Amino acid sequence: MTGWTLPVLIGLFAAIAGINGGGNLVGTFLPTRAVSPRVLIPLLIASIAVGPLLFGTAVSHTIAVEIINFHRAGFSVLTAALIAAIMTLLITWRLRLPSSTTIALAGGMVGATLLNGQAALIHWGGVAKVVGGLFGSVLVGYIVAFWVTRLLWRMLRGVSVANPRQLGYLQVATLTVQGLAYGANDQEKAIGLMALAFTTAAGSHYHVTLAAIGLPLVFWTAGLLAGGLRIARTVGGHIFRIRPLHSLAVQGSAAVTVVSAALLGLPVSTTETTDGSLFGLGSALAPRRIEWPTVLRLLIVWVTTLPLAFALGLAAVNMMRVFRLG
Repeated sequence: MTGWTLPVLIGLFAAIAGINGGGNLVGTFLPTRAVSPRVLIPLLIASIAVGPLLFGTAVSHTIAVEIINFHRAGFSVLTAALIAAIMTLLITWRLRLPSSTTIALAGGMVGATLLNGQAALIHWGGVAKVVGGLFGSVLVGYIVAFWVTRLLWRMLRGVSVANPRQLGYLQVATLTVQGLAYGANDQEKAIGLMALAFTTAAGSHYHVTLAAIGLPLVFWTAGLLAGGLRIARTVGGHIFRIRPLHSLAVQGSAAVTVVSAALLGLPVSTTETTDGSLFGLGSALAPRRIEWPTVLRLLIVWVTTLPLAFALGLAAVNMMRVFRLG
């Protein structure tokens, strides 16, 4: 399957990431009302665009090259993996459950490759790198947020209580860094896939072009505007009720974690990292106020997303065989 189909699937994947990941990014900021969404959203999009240029594209290489040898597996396996990832994200989105594009994509890749009889093309070290980075980012986000919250609470509590808008400039700076981090990590899943599609079609070695960076961002922005803002309005208080100082701590902790992972080439999810930061925030301030049933629900979703995507990867290969799409 070549031509326009694969780029369209990648665009759809990026749009769903805009709904899910974009909603989570904006969701920790909207409840504070310190900065207008008219400023927030363009700033976030611009920061994401600059992220890969500033921090490099190591994560895109991990996704496109270090998990599956797609140059040998071919377009059909990549297409099946994308279909599986998209179906996984749509199912979890329909159930209103926060999901991970990284887990959905990795599970779909492995499932599709195995059923296609190409297990030798799976790089299990790359799979372990993805899984370890995901769960590690939750733990690191938790620890960083715990201590950042305690520090900020002592330094800035009087400022936030007197006038929450005084934190506006700090939150804008933090959101900018978080957008840069997202662009250098989460967004690079779609960038890597698009670059892989371009280079495989041209018969050249993997490399990232400006088109591979820009095109997924267009779809991501469309997803954010179409459905991400609705998710954003429900994210802020699903684990811990967020106030201006809380938002600053969560955003800063998540940004530090995601940037660090990007520099190491570890694909992580802003959804999980943000939620891990929210866990740390609540633990630092008032553990009894954390919605622990919601935390348990999130953990179950994260654990079950990988096997779901794996199973859908198997199903996608079979579907393509039946309809002769590969």
